[in-house]
Amino acid sequence: MKSLFLSIIGLASFIATAQMSLKKLDGTPINDGDVFTFDTAEEPGSYMGIKIFNNSDNDINIKVKVLSIENSTGTNLQLCVGNVCLSTITAGSSYPNFPAVIEANGQNGDFDHFLNLNSGINPALPVEYGLKFFQVDENGVETGNSVSFTYRFVSALGVSDFNNLAQTGVTLKSNVVASEIEMDLAKNVQYDLYDVSGKSILHQNATTGEHRVDVSNLNAGVYILYFQNDLGQKSSARIIKK
Repeated sequence: MKSLFLSIIGLASFIATAQMSLKKLDGTPINDGDVFTFDTAEEPGSYMGIKIFNNSDNDINIKVKVLSIENSTGTNLQLCVGNVCLSTITAGSSYPNFPAVIEANGQNGDFDHFLNLNSGINPALPVEYGLKFFQVDENGVETGNSVSFTYRFVSALGVSDFNNLAQTGVTLKSNVVASEIEMDLAKNVQYDLYDVSGKSILHQNATTGEHRVDVSNLNAGVYILYFQNDLGQKSSARIIKK
């Protein structure tokens, strides 16, 4: 009975502190651990508007911590929260100095956003920013719930990428896909799909003609597709799964 009572108290405490939620401007929920992938480092395609909702009866104070920065100097971007808009950020730092206030049962305007215009220190690799939206009390101490997500930029296929694929006998309709990879093969090929950790996702042999590869069950993110034809010619492409 005591254990049940403590469980109820713990659940009530969690509900009381779970005051904040996030969505993109189009209404897509932003959940803890989500990865959002962009294939451009130019406006408006690289713009990610962020709506902050206060689901409690009291005002809350919001800040953003930059958890990590990969393949970027933390410049040539925009992190805008409250009345502050920054063009340079540092991993481990929290912004703004004075937290944004979201009124009770209210939401922010349409100003808050993250925008990457940085093509990367190494343009061949993804650019990633880990961001954590969290609450602080009147003393600046973290309280309540938080939401962390990753903003990832991966460049689309360039001319040289398409030329390499063509030499292998492969034509991709696009390397940015929602549910299917569409390709036209001029030669018989073997293809392998891997995630960024190197884990094999798919291995197939395919003959000439049009093919559609179902990737609807894969999580959003970046994958690598390798090809080898009967002559031993090889090529690869980054696949961005939305």
